[in-house]
Amino acid sequence: MPSFSTLVPFIIACYVVCAVPGISVSAMVSTALARGFWAGIWQEMGAQLGRLSVVILVAVALEAITALVSAAFDVIKYAGAAYLVYLGFKYLIGHNTLAMDRTAAPPSPLRQVVSGFFVVWTNPKALIFLGAFLPQFVDPRYPAWPQVIVLGLIEMFAALCTDGAYIALASFARGAITGERITWVNRVAGVILIGAAVWLALQHKA
Repeated sequence: MPSFSTLVPFIIACYVVCAVPGISVSAMVSTALARGFWAGIWQEMGAQLGRLSVVILVAVALEAITALVSAAFDVIKYAGAAYLVYLGFKYLIGHNTLAMDRTAAPPSPLRQVVSGFFVVWTNPKALIFLGAFLPQFVDPRYPAWPQVIVLGLIEMFAALCTDGAYIALASFARGAITGERITWVNRVAGVILIGAAVWLALQHKA
């Protein structure tokens, strides 16, 4: 189980990163705009299932790698930190906007769940990001997989909260989501992400 001193920065980072709109958020917002609040929620449930499967895959892979070569753990963490810095810079210079598809034709809840699941799995960044992000907070003195599962569940809850907020905004206050606000969310998240990655890398060296 990760320590309290590890969980606090991890939880903060989770909410910041999850608040940055990406492919999943864009899909949820488009669905909520076109088909209403519950359509977006059903799609979010599918995305949560997709995230859970990715977390399990990361946990199994990390445990297998570190069991074979203990030195690989540090390599994974430094590579992950470098990727997070790169991602932070992309947030800083990017100009992401949310897709506002207002077309109708409501599908069934099951189809929305399946759609949400495949939104996660057809986005390679989800696997790459979680594979880089979660190991940063794993204590190498203890088995990796239970720590990754706990951290992954926390990240999933953060994503549920932030995605739910976007879905609610899209369905009840459609004019509240603007490109200018999204740009500022990206910039703040980029600075925090870069700072967290650098801090973690320095901690590993100590």
